[in-house]
Formats: sequence, C-alpha cells, structure tokens
Amino acid sequence: MENNLVIIPNPLITNHPDALTVSTWLIQKSPKTQKYYKRIVTELFLFLPNRPLAEMRTEELILFLNVKCKSKSTKAVYKDVLGSLFSFAVKTGHLQKNIVTAIDRIKPENRLYTKVLTREQIEQMILKEPNDRNRLIIELLYMTGIRVEELAKLKLDSFREIGSGSEQKITMLVEGKGKKFRTLNVPPATYEKLKSYWDEHNLFPEEYCLISRKKNEGFSKSLTTTQIFRIIKAAAQNAGLSCSPSPHWIRHTSATHAIENGAPIHVVQVSLGHESIKTTGKYLDIRPDKSIGAYLKPLK
Repeated sequence: MENNLVIIPNPLITNHPDALTVSTWLIQKSPKTQKYYKRIVTELFLFLPNRPLAEMRTEELILFLNVKCKSKSTKAVYKDVLGSLFSFAVKTGHLQKNIVTAIDRIKPENRLYTKVLTREQIEQMILKEPNDRNRLIIELLYMTGIRVEELAKLKLDSFREIGSGSEQKITMLVEGKGKKFRTLNVPPATYEKLKSYWDEHNLFPEEYCLISRKKNEGFSKSLTTTQIFRIIKAAAQNAGLSCSPSPHWIRHTSATHAIENGAPIHVVQVSLGHESIKTTGKYLDIRPDKSIGAYLKPLK
C-alpha cells in the first residue's frame, strides 16, 4: 500500500492536538516504519494524555523512556523516534525547539554476537530442510546477506548473467530501504540451484524468484516476510538448534562470517546496504580472532 493518510488513523493520534503534524511526519515513512513509529507515539500519548508537543518537558520524556524501555537498545530506538518527531515539528515551524536533544546520548549495547550462528548450524538447517524452496531461502539469505523484505521482492529478472564460461558473473539487483537499489554478486552454485527451481516451476522472468503458490491467472505469488520468518524458525527447529533464529540472524551471520574470512569492511557495507560504515563496524567486535596481545612480544 502506498504512503497515504489511510494507514495513519488511530484515535490517539487523529484526536491529538498535534494530529496534523504527527500524521504528516508519519506519512513520509515506509508502511513498515509507520507501523513501528505509530506504536511508540501512541505509547507517548497514553503516557502524557491530551498534552500538546509544545507543552511536553524533557524530564517527562526521560521518565517515559525509563518506564517504557527495559534495555538500552530499546531506549535508544525510542529516543531516536521521538527526536525525529520533534525535529520535524521544529522544521515545520510548529515548535521552537527540539527538547529531545537535551536527553543524554544513549549508547545501545552491541548484542549482535548473540544473533550469530555457526557455519555448521547453517549447514544443518539446509541439510534437514526437506523443501527445495526453503533450502534456497536459507542459502540465498546466507550467501548474500540481504534483508527478508529484499528477498521477498526478488524476481527472476532481478538476476543478470554477465560474461561466459569461467569469467561469467551473476549479479542481483536488490531494492533496499527507501527504494535504494544496489547490485550484488551471487555465487554461481547458488544461481544454478535457483535456475533449476525456476525451470521446475516454469516461472517467467517477471515472476517472483521464490514463490508462495500459483495465482489463478498463472502468475506466481510472492512469499510474505511472515512466511519466511516461519520457514526459518521451522528449519532451525528441524535442525535441532537450541535457539529460534529469525531471517535477520542469518544476515548477521553472513556479515560476521565474511569479515572473519577476510572480507574488507567496505565490501560488507555495500553488500548489506548500510549507509554508514559505523553500522557495519559493529560486526568487527562480534568474535575477534586477534587482539593487541597477538602483536606484542611475550614478556620475559
């Protein structure tokens, strides 16, 4: 669904004194972001009922964050969302200042290491998965590091064969956040499995590359992100994993393993679609294989 006011309605927002400002701010976000941001703003309006943004105080926002957020990571996200809202209100002339800037910087804990699987766990998930499509989902997520939303949008014509023989390369055009596109290389072995799957299901170039089921008119229906989540969790259970990973875990795993195997950080940044290399840099700290001591002579 396109961004429009139809997906904004919420009594606490539409009846709020600053309804127009809040709705206009939300409408510029993607539908998925709108849903998440709207939930946070709704919690704020429940916490400070019938209070215009101009009458809210920094101390109250700090109290709101402390009451609603159990972890530093969640608190950092909530603060960023509130900061975005108040910043927009200032830019549009609705407020004189952004009171969120007075809140101390919240440094979230880097807990990516808890969401990284081993190579053996990934292999077991594929090995124990009986469905060929589901095996391809796991492999494509791991071998490219793309997001689950990006995977769901891939079509056959997203892929290109460049060159031939030993010089042949396979590229994949990915639509990322904010409709920003990037091109990734796909391992030939993974691509050959995809082609076999497409041939088996007689898919056309404009169809989705991993399908849910056939529509009545003969064209394939894409997998939803919810379906992919369920597929990954079921595969992990079948493989006997003690954790219940999401598709994003496989993205973390892909980036971590690539860096551990010597991939330059700028390559990982572009592959993951990160705007800032600082975001990618978090993967450097997950499982370092060396530290300062490795470069110092032993003491006598």
